[in-house]
Amino acid sequence: MRLKTACLLPVSNLFQIDSVTALKNHSEAVIKESILSERLTHDEEKKRRRSSPAAHLPIRPSRQTQRDVHATVLHWNPDQGHLSHLGYRHGRILIQKSGLYYIYAKTCFRHYESLETDSGSGPGSSQTAVQLIQYIHQERFSRSAASSSSVLMKTGSTRVWRRGGYHMCCQQQGGVFSLRPGDALYVSVSNSWMLDPEAEGSYFGAFRISK
Repeated sequence: MRLKTACLLPVSNLFQIDSVTALKNHSEAVIKESILSERLTHDEEKKRRRSSPAAHLPIRPSRQTQRDVHATVLHWNPDQGHLSHLGYRHGRILIQKSGLYYIYAKTCFRHYESLETDSGSGPGSSQTAVQLIQYIHQERFSRSAASSSSVLMKTGSTRVWRRGGYHMCCQQQGGVFSLRPGDALYVSVSNSWMLDPEAEGSYFGAFRISK
């Protein structure tokens, strides 16, 4: 009677096979864990962004025809902009959560053919000097006292524009400020009747960068 001999692998080879299998399983587990971690991080980042206060508001065209050189509070269009975890009322962005915010504004002015000469220009002058100033204000309300308003930022320039040509000037600024619930932000400009009504040129916004 013939006995069949079994094909046996050396013990060292068995250890190698077990090691390769264990390494493969470990690698697959690490990859799966990494993918899950990335998904969680991505979901958390999306959730954080959705809950982070932010606003970007294009200008609301004004029907104002009176040529007032004094500073006028501007109004914006929240329906065509972005507003998340912030309020808006009467030209003001209303803060609902405390934190450090980056605040910015840009306003563009255009030269009109019918621009009147100022007192510094003589009769028949072909040039006129125009002062274009932009302010960003903070309004703070208190139960124990009347509301107070302060200028956070200011920028501007004086332009001398020649009649008969097209001229445009934009003023923009931005900065970081600590705000709390109840604070309000608004923008005012001089010579607001000269503002460009296009949303791409004039806008106002804020977003929280840290708590």
